[in-house]
Amino acid sequence: MPSLGALPLVRPDTFTPDTCTRGPADWNPIASAGAMSAFCGVFAGFVFAGIVVVIGQKNPPGGDGHASRGLRLLLPSFFGLATASYLYALVAGEMVCLRSWTGQLLSGAILAADAVVVIAALAWLLPAYQRAGHHEIRFFRQLVHFTAQFSALMVTVASLGFNNAMLRRQAAPWSDALMWGSGVAVMATLTCCWLRPPPPYPPTGPRPAPPPARWRDETVLDRRVGHCAWTTLAVSGALAVGAGVLGGVPHEHWARMPRWLVYGLGEACLLLPGAVLATALRALPRP
Repeated sequence: MPSLGALPLVRPDTFTPDTCTRGPADWNPIASAGAMSAFCGVFAGFVFAGIVVVIGQKNPPGGDGHASRGLRLLLPSFFGLATASYLYALVAGEMVCLRSWTGQLLSGAILAADAVVVIAALAWLLPAYQRAGHHEIRFFRQLVHFTAQFSALMVTVASLGFNNAMLRRQAAPWSDALMWGSGVAVMATLTCCWLRPPPPYPPTGPRPAPPPARWRDETVLDRRVGHCAWTTLAVSGALAVGAGVLGGVPHEHWARMPRWLVYGLGEACLLLPGAVLATALRALPRP
C-alpha cells in the first residue's frame, strides 16, 4: 500500500471568476449586494426592537387585541428581513455572475414583500395604543397600497432584468409580454383588495349583541391577519430554501441555465411576493 506522500496529486480544474463586469447585463448585483445586506439587517433590527416594545407594553383597555395582530405580522417580517440580509451577504461574496443574479432576485422578492407587511403591522399599532384620532389609519391604508404597488413594479422590473441577464439579452418576446402582463395583473389585484371595504365594526347599543353577531367581524379580521402572517412566513421560507439550494450548485453548472427554469424563476419571484402583498392589503385595520 503506497504511503500518503506517494499518492499522485490531482490538478484542480481551472476556475475563472466572473463578477458581472464583462457580461451583457448593465447591472452588477454583486456590487450592490453589500449595501443591500446592511439595509436589510438594519431594517430587521428596527423590526426586532419594535417586537420587544410591543411585547413589553400592556394592551390598553379597548385595544381589542390590535397589538397582538400587529405582533403577528412583525414576527414573520423579522424572519424574512433577516433572511434577506443573509442572502444578500452571500451574493456580495459571489464569483459566479449567473448565480449572483439568482440570489439577488430571490432576496429582492423577500424584501419587497416583507417591507410592506411591516407597514401593515404598524397600522395595527395605531388603534392598539389609541393613536387613531386624526385619520392616521386612513393614511396608513393609503401608504400600504402605494408601497405595495411600488414593490410590485420593482419586482416586475427585477424579473425582466433577471430573464435578460440570464439569457444574455436573448429572452423570447412572449416572456417579456407575459412578465408585464403578470405584473399588471398583480397590481390590479392589489387595487381590488384595497378598494374592497373591510368588515364593519361590531354592533353596539344599550343591549350587547349576541356573541356570534358581535365577534363575527372581529373573527374575519383575525383570520385575515393570520392568513397574511402565514403567507409571509411560507413565501419567505420557500424563497430562502430556493436560494440555498441554487446557491449550492457548483459553478460549472452555471455556464447556461435552461430557458424554462429562467422563465419559471422570474415568474415565481413576481407572483409569490404578489400573494403576500394582496394578503397584507386585506389584513389592514378599519379606517
